[in-house]
Amino acid sequence: MEPPRDLAPCLIGEGTITEPRDMIRALETLEGLRYTYTVDGVVMAEGTAALVKLMADDESATLLVNGCLFLNTESFRYLTFSRPEEEGGEWVFELHGDGSLLRLVPEDSVEPRTEERAAAARMMENGGVDPAPFAPLDAGGDELDQRRTPRAPSRLRRAPPPRAGW
Repeated sequence: MEPPRDLAPCLIGEGTITEPRDMIRALETLEGLRYTYTVDGVVMAEGTAALVKLMADDESATLLVNGCLFLNTESFRYLTFSRPEEEGGEWVFELHGDGSLLRLVPEDSVEPRTEERAAAARMMENGGVDPAPFAPLDAGGDELDQRRTPRAPSRLRRAPPPRAGW
């Protein structure tokens, strides 16, 4: 007789998740949110944002820019979720990194993802962003820059258009 197969976890109401795909499933329930980002117990940033993109990619960063959160579950070791009474029964999602904590609480007053934001995310996913018209921010020829390969897309900016008559 074969031993019974291992069962996948079943988490209801609260739990701890270590698998990036499972973290994405839990976080897909968010659109608008309040966040608090702490490092070594010190609050570094807090505010509101719209969750624009979820990913599990070991080459991308988690970014919170202009009220938009691009969350990469590979930026964190594990996620805990619960609905504590001391928080008024609101869902709380905590993403734990090495000394860092990103705490997310759903917020209805934050504008959810718009079709324009979703279209921009789809364009990026489908390779619709052409890096050719971009130039490095630090285009100097110092030795340190020459050793960096490849350049990260976040270090790029749009090159100015060519001038007429040149």
